[in-house]
Amino acid sequence: MKKSLLFTLLGLLGTAFAEQITILGINDMHANIDGVARLTTCVKQEREKAPQLLLLSAGDNRTGSPYVDCGDHPGAAMIQLMNHIGFDLSALGNHEFDSGPAALAYCINAADFDFVSANVFPTDKHGIDLKPYKIFERNGVRIGVLGLLQVDATGRPDAHPDMCKGIGFLDPLKVAGHYKYLRSQCDVLILLTHLGFETDIELARQFPEADAIIGGHSHTKVENGHLENGVLITQTQNKFKYLTRLTLEVENGKVVSKKAELLPLSGYEADAETAAMVEQTKSQPFFKRVLTTVKRDIPRRESLGCMMADAIRSCADTDIAIVNMGGVRLDTFAAGPLSVADVYSLDPFGNDIVRMSATGQEILRILENITEHDDHGAPCVSGMNYKAVWPKDSARLRITSASLADGTPINPEARYTLAINSYLCATTADMPADAGVSLKTDGAACMINFLETMPEIDYAGVSRVELIKE
Repeated sequence: MKKSLLFTLLGLLGTAFAEQITILGINDMHANIDGVARLTTCVKQEREKAPQLLLLSAGDNRTGSPYVDCGDHPGAAMIQLMNHIGFDLSALGNHEFDSGPAALAYCINAADFDFVSANVFPTDKHGIDLKPYKIFERNGVRIGVLGLLQVDATGRPDAHPDMCKGIGFLDPLKVAGHYKYLRSQCDVLILLTHLGFETDIELARQFPEADAIIGGHSHTKVENGHLENGVLITQTQNKFKYLTRLTLEVENGKVVSKKAELLPLSGYEADAETAAMVEQTKSQPFFKRVLTTVKRDIPRRESLGCMMADAIRSCADTDIAIVNMGGVRLDTFAAGPLSVADVYSLDPFGNDIVRMSATGQEILRILENITEHDDHGAPCVSGMNYKAVWPKDSARLRITSASLADGTPINPEARYTLAINSYLCATTADMPADAGVSLKTDGAACMINFLETMPEIDYAGVSRVELIKE
């Protein structure tokens, strides 16, 4: 009897208790600083329940607010707010490169947390302190986090090529395979990615050793995690709409259960201290200046793109202007005042406007090719209208008809003057032989000059593209 009791006690002592690990993930905050105070409240409440939690960002922390993206140190204001909340780690997103290597280095050095990306290789001269992965220890559990960044067919992230000069990039899926050894060094292995949901699915198929993927880039709302090949994939849409709570039970060095929950940040009160920091960040008079009044709500992104195209065509004094849909960073705009801050929210990139000469055929080819590197939608135009088909299995549009604003068909052989931004000049295939001339001014400056001459604008319902998706 005594021997039996002794064995029972020894068995109980040898049984490991499951350790609960909490990881909070967010992606594509895009400098939407009005949401930071609610995130602070949510994180504070979660830390009360799990003091050892990790708070991770899957990248694109910046680009979307003039208060963050402009000034001497673009992006730094967002880093200050992330420091205040207490982020533990961030992946690089493609928009972290929007102001070039020096600005990126400044932000990384200003952060109280590390940045990880295993497939990005800056040279020493840039001073970019980047790690491929980081291993944390929480309650005796070792948690490895590997960072990965998307690259397109050109081998670069979706950013202006000039902003990526001197930095090397490799295919993230190929690079990930070289880090499978991390599995033996960690109890929990997380992939912190800025690849997009579909690529995360492919990554999970190739990397079943991972426990979870905290992803970004595609702005996908993943309700309670998507389980693929045993890997739990999460993503929180964008702009502080949600936070993911990832809960893992770890026993004997292995994850025995995992679940993901989306927390809607709209349900949290704003933290007063953080809100005061945000207001201080927004206290720059230059951005408050009202340029014009929007007569009616503008409910469509294309209509805003048409306004942007009108502005750069006016600025460049050309027959036609083209704006890529990915360069239109607001989806809607409410009736009322439109300020300088709104302009920079609409176009935060600072790309120069280029004036060039092109044949009608070259202009149509540009429109067809833009979507190879910008899948947000058909390009917006000024001075013309067009109809197009977007084949299901193609990255390119097919223009079926096109005319000038007065209805005159565009002549493939005739020459027209064209205004377009420098990003499109650098990324679009088969650009005209005439490289054009930079106006040494960007899209936001063109919009300011254009809008401040008009007491009122009305772009509600404006559409110049008829698109059929096959």
